[in-house]
Amino acid sequence: MKSNLYRLTMVILCVAGIFFTGDKAAAQELTVAVAAESQVTGQYYTLGDIASISGGDGGRIAALREVRIGRVPAPGQSYVLNAEILGARLNMAPIDLTGIAWQIPSQFKITALSQSIGSAQLIAEAEKYLRNRLAGADVIITPMEQPTDIVLPPGNVVYNMEIPYGVKYNSPTYVTTGILVSGQPFTVVKFRFDVKKYEQVAVTGRMIAGGEILTADSVIFERRDIGKLKPGYFTNIDKIVGLTVKRQLAPGMLLTDTLLDQPTLVRRGNIVSIVAKNGGVVITTPGVAMENGSENEFIRVRNASSKKIITGRVVDENTIQIHF
Repeated sequence: MKSNLYRLTMVILCVAGIFFTGDKAAAQELTVAVAAESQVTGQYYTLGDIASISGGDGGRIAALREVRIGRVPAPGQSYVLNAEILGARLNMAPIDLTGIAWQIPSQFKITALSQSIGSAQLIAEAEKYLRNRLAGADVIITPMEQPTDIVLPPGNVVYNMEIPYGVKYNSPTYVTTGILVSGQPFTVVKFRFDVKKYEQVAVTGRMIAGGEILTADSVIFERRDIGKLKPGYFTNIDKIVGLTVKRQLAPGMLLTDTLLDQPTLVRRGNIVSIVAKNGGVVITTPGVAMENGSENEFIRVRNASSKKIITGRVVDENTIQIHF
């Protein structure tokens, strides 16, 4: 019991700052009353944040209020301190602690001010950003997880969002959200979304035989989830009309570039005109195609006069162009 009483007395003396002698033991001029509970914000809290300081010396009061005690807890969290801890921290401060009457509870609480952002709001903001990036597209966006609420320090909240890996239609799309409070970065959260994008794509409207040239009435357009489609699908009728089907296709089949080919304009053995151009000079001579060819395809032709075999580009069913 005596040991505890002695320890308590030493703590009070330490905090009161009366470990001094001689004429320093002057009459107490200031009073520092520490509150039982205090709310703080920022990075550090000071004596002025947790105590009221009164007396006749304005300069000393101002200096005492600025004495740094410790770091502010995380937003919404608390520290519980006592006189011993406060005394140790005050004695480390380069300030005169004489002539002060201290009023300190046996324990006192320091709580960081906070604000909370609900998970529903965070998801809504991220989804809004994603929809704006996909404006005009036919999409269905589904969150893949529900985050917890986020506790922040007080201040104006701003979101800084980006899609680091781009929008994915056959795997999760990530939206990262940097949260700034009063202009300062606080945290970054990441959300996953399942994004389904639909487009009107070309499919066969009937049975189409191999080698048949596609016409507008042989193609229809259907709304499909493009994340599930093979590459090379078509959304524009003008891109496929006039192309040749490589093999027989059943009704409702997705038309892709691997199923189609340019129609054959020139066939092996056809008589063609070989046109040679060099600047403003144009020379034309008859020739014979040595192989089949589509528009803009390069094939071998034989000059009917010189019998020389050369390579030229198919311009149309009658013309092969070369350069000299």
